[in-house]
Amino acid sequence: MARKTWTAAELEQMTPSEQDEIFQASIVRDLTQVPEDFLKRVRAKADQRIADSGTPDRS
Repeated sequence: MARKTWTAAELEQMTPSEQDEIFQASIVRDLTQVPEDFLKRVRAKADQRIADSGTPDRS
């Protein structure tokens, strides 16, 4: 999952279209590509926010 880290200076040299292309390419849409530990932390945080909101659990 290693990707290039773009600097602000590099991004400023690009057209808006090129910047958008890099942004779109950076979005991970397949959860199997997300590190399991990170995914667990995100899910736990989301579950806690739902619990704190008083919203009924729909699972």
